[in-house]
Amino acid sequence: MKLSRSLLFDLCFYVYSPIYMLFFLPSLLGPRSFAFMVFRWWATSIMALLKLIVGLDFKTINIENLKSIQGPCILACKHQSAWETIIFAMILNDFAIVLKSQLMYIPLFNIYLKRLGSIAIDRNDGIKAIKQLLSKGNNAIKKGQSILIFPEGTRGIPGVTAVYQPGIDALYKSLNVPVIPVALNSGLFWGRRCFVKRSGTITLEFLPAIQPGLSRTEFSKDLEEKLEAACVPLNCCEQM
Repeated sequence: MKLSRSLLFDLCFYVYSPIYMLFFLPSLLGPRSFAFMVFRWWATSIMALLKLIVGLDFKTINIENLKSIQGPCILACKHQSAWETIIFAMILNDFAIVLKSQLMYIPLFNIYLKRLGSIAIDRNDGIKAIKQLLSKGNNAIKKGQSILIFPEGTRGIPGVTAVYQPGIDALYKSLNVPVIPVALNSGLFWGRRCFVKRSGTITLEFLPAIQPGLSRTEFSKDLEEKLEAACVPLNCCEQM
């Protein structure tokens, strides 16, 4: 049953998404706000399909930690699944996502990513990538857009701590805005490189903001400790 539901969802996803994006392609000629709304509609419909076909829903915890922030911020989110690259379009009013440059080669999808001001980075570029991240991140903050970044840079396995990349530290020191750690357990249900998707409820937890002013070492230690500690109870939830 899990296999057949996963197959049906993937079929719907890969057939529906390009048709949807082709249909709304003219919207990219309008204001960025409309393009973002179209992207939000797509994300909402994908989550509805996920719930309907797979039986996979989600809930948020302590979202008031996000809502209490006045102005843009940086969201430093754990990365266990493709799920969290979609869900934030339903939660945030406006944001720029930091993603790997390879995603900019996906037909149609890449056009939307560019129009939405996504920050594409090639980690192999080293210091050049950091400079691009800071420049584009600064532009996003000036426009009032929050920044979504996955500190580990790649999807990990629930319960396993991956190496935190230097990009988040650089953004924290450079942009002088609060950082909200975001814990989750999406990997239990929609795992990394795992075809089968399991029913249940993914939890997305917004932790208290880390305010500007810490040293880079203090911030890095604080972020990792808070995120990893918050993920421990979430990763222990029961799958269905």
